[in-house]
Amino acid sequence: MPAETAPRIGPFQLGERLGVGGMAEVFVASAPDGSRLAVKRILPALARDREFCDMFWDEARITKSLEHPNVVRVYDYGREDGDLYMALEYVDGPNLARVLRKAAREAVGADVRAIVAIGSQLLAALDFVHDANGPNGRPLSIVHRDVSPGNVMLTRTGQLKLGDFGIVRSEVVARRTQPGELKGKIGYMSPEQAAGGAVDARSDLFSVGIILAELLTLRPLFLGKNELETLSRTTHADLSTWHRFNQNVPLGLRAVVERALSRSPDERYGSAREMRQAWHDAARIGRNEGGEREVVNWLTALGMLESETNDRSGQRVIPGAR
Repeated sequence: MPAETAPRIGPFQLGERLGVGGMAEVFVASAPDGSRLAVKRILPALARDREFCDMFWDEARITKSLEHPNVVRVYDYGREDGDLYMALEYVDGPNLARVLRKAAREAVGADVRAIVAIGSQLLAALDFVHDANGPNGRPLSIVHRDVSPGNVMLTRTGQLKLGDFGIVRSEVVARRTQPGELKGKIGYMSPEQAAGGAVDARSDLFSVGIILAELLTLRPLFLGKNELETLSRTTHADLSTWHRFNQNVPLGLRAVVERALSRSPDERYGSAREMRQAWHDAARIGRNEGGEREVVNWLTALGMLESETNDRSGQRVIPGAR
């Protein structure tokens, strides 16, 4: 498409559509300086919904202030001709949902060193997010509430990026979740979140535990025959699948995952920093330390670095598109 006829939103020139979901569509885009980024455009029906718009502005204001190597950067946001949009850092690799599907489908064994690196980076992101302060120095008190494989991206160099803060809870924005209202991704919530209760940072750590358990066993942890059964297994922290398939998981890493998956928040790690240290210690003792190179090697073995943007459907799944 010639540059002069290419669609624009705000100051950004839109290119290929990378993904579309129930809430937004995501495009590769060019900034005025020629740099590449991703633009998330909210679907028109939702852009006219007052409550959804309030959530969008909350997400945009909070995440624009978050600058960390393991968090998807938000560069700009706004409204133009009725369209809500957010300009994001472009991530050139797959998300963990695709990695899990591909590894399970092709029976490529879990790469423990790569998973150690993924867990370390994810916990580094949450350590930063949970302790982040706003521009005025006031604690943001963020709880992500949607730490799930689809919102965890990997670059082609093995760096992890946590994205999609669309249902974030923070002390500096209006409470938009009513008591008993369920927000989050089925199968990746903490027991208290699945029950519609109050959540804090330890809820995100439970979600990390789910992701690590699934990476290490290549099995869905709480999946039931339907959503109700999945929620029931989650609220009871039913670890029967984990216990059935974790025989090859190093004992130290197994212990970290199981503490993170404690039903009671008080029995989990008190912070992402504490859990990350325990994760590192277990990896070191078991000689399973890994870094970004091991992540790249695993993705290469899975054949996931051959195409920069496409999967079998022809569209890439992007955090926030849903």
